[in-house]
Formats: sequence, C-alpha cells, structure tokens
Amino acid sequence: MINLNRAGSRRMHCHALTLGLVLLAAAASPAQAQTSVTMYGNLDVAIGKESGGAVVMGRGYNNWLGFKGQEDLGDGLAAIFNLQTRFIPGTGAQERPTTFFQGESTVGLKSSAGSLRIGRAVTPLWNNIWLFEPWYNSGFNGSLASYQTGSYSSDGISDAALGYANFARISNGVFYDSPDFSGFRFAVAGEVERNPLAKTRNLGISLNYGKGAAGAMVSYERNDNNDNIYFLGGSYGFGGLVIMGSYARTKLVGVNAAAAGRSSERLTVLAATYAVGADTIKAGYGRNQDSGSHKVSVGYSHPLSKRTTLYSDLYREKIKANVTGYAVGMSHTF
Repeated sequence: MINLNRAGSRRMHCHALTLGLVLLAAAASPAQAQTSVTMYGNLDVAIGKESGGAVVMGRGYNNWLGFKGQEDLGDGLAAIFNLQTRFIPGTGAQERPTTFFQGESTVGLKSSAGSLRIGRAVTPLWNNIWLFEPWYNSGFNGSLASYQTGSYSSDGISDAALGYANFARISNGVFYDSPDFSGFRFAVAGEVERNPLAKTRNLGISLNYGKGAAGAMVSYERNDNNDNIYFLGGSYGFGGLVIMGSYARTKLVGVNAAAAGRSSERLTVLAATYAVGADTIKAGYGRNQDSGSHKVSVGYSHPLSKRTTLYSDLYREKIKANVTGYAVGMSHTF
C-alpha cells in the first residue's frame, strides 16, 4: 500500500511538473515569437593567374560566417546585434589572425528613428561604396576597388601592424544609420577611443540616394592618421544595362603619403553591368590620375540558383608594368 501511494505521488508530481512546463512554454511563446536570430554566410573560392606568376587559389569576394538578430522591446523599439567572423576557405584559416570578429561585432537599438550600434563595424563610406562598382569593391581579380579609394584606408595608424585588421572598419566606434526618407538616407560613425599613436579619431559620414533606377552617394571620411577622402558615386539603370561611376579625392599625410609617393590622389571609375537573361556581363575602367596607374576589367557571372553563382574575370592593369590576369570561381551564400 505504501509503495502504491508513493507511485501515485510520483505520478501526481510528474503530471504537475509536466503541466508547469507546458504553462511556461505557452507563456514564453509570445516572447520567442518576437525574437529572431539568423545565421548567414558567404563562401567564395577562385582559381587565377597573373602574367609572370603561378596559378593560385584565392577568392573573388570575402568569406564570412555571421550571427545576427533582434529582440522586440515594444513600442517600435528593438535590440539588435551582429557578430561576423571572416575566413579563407582554401585553407580554413582565420582571415586576420589578430581579429576574430573581423567583419563586425556590434550591439545596439533600432526604431523608426534609425539604428544606433556600438562596437566594431564597417564605416559609412565602405558600407555603401560597393554599390558603384561591378565587383562590389571586393579588391580581388577584376575589381576596381583600388581606383575607388586609392591609397586611403579607414585606419591610418595600425593597418600594417594589425595585418590590415581594421581596413574599412573602425573598432570602439558608434554607428548611426538613418531611416529612409523618400529614397534618401544617411549614416555617420566615429571612434570613441583614440589610439595613443593616432593623430585623431576616425570620423565618417555618407549621404545616399536610391530610388527606382537611380542611385547616388556623397561621402567624407577622416582616418586616425588624419588622411581624408571625399567620394562621389552614381548609377543609373535602364533595361538590362546599369551604368555606374565614381570620383574620389584623397589627401594623405605622414607615412601614408610617403608610401604612396604623393600627398593627394584623384581617382576615377567608369563601369557598367548588363543582364543577359539571368547572367550578367561586367566591365569597367579605373584610373589614378596622379600615379598614372589604370586598369580595365571584364567579367561574366552565371547563377545556378538564387544563392550559387559561377563567375570569370579577365583584366589588365598597369602600375609599374603591365599585368594581365584571369580568374574563375564559384560563390555560395546562405
């Protein structure tokens, strides 16, 4: 009889625990429904060769793995975060040994008034410049990225020491992105902490327009070394053709001016993409008016699906001597 009572007690306790868990799950469901976390990434591997060099395995665009999400806090306010690490798929190595979350590591708030993030992220200039270059400012193979920004980098004091870990990004920063105002939006960012070796803090702003077939951007940025860049970009599409271009003026000082061999640069890019069914033809020309360097590139991409693409590039560039290169590769996003 005693055993039966204990068994009955256990059953009652089990039923009560089960009921409690069900009630907790039901109570938690609305909160979970208002919270989202997304894993995302990009894989890009290419095989290429330049005249006078060996066949190498590289990439046509950067590779990353990230986690981002948001939590609804009510009254139109949400908490947001983004963590992104970068890697080299050919070897599996971390892209920058000194910085694990090379891509981004921010937390912030988002509302109808825009978003405010703190941490490490891409500057306003670099976050929008890819819109005006057929290779998305990748810097690889046929890309004309170096003719959009020249010798300017977002961090003028510790790029080399950190393996370019801060290139196009700032750490210990505050980042604001406005909502869309009839196609217009702006972003501003700056460093909170100043590097003891730096001349000043990084500061940047970008004003963008995008509506229908037209796009435009005006941006200014100052890096830690007190280098400056002024950037203007534009694009227009009609039918399957999109024409784009940019002009930039850099002002370099100190070691960066010495490395570039000049105190200023004027940079021009003129390019276009043309849709042939689902495929895309890319072409562009970039020139550094002060150094005389220039590059002409053509490319072709063929999507196997919405997430998987095959591509090829052919380019010729003159810096000190003429170099011809080619690359074929595959990219997959998730």
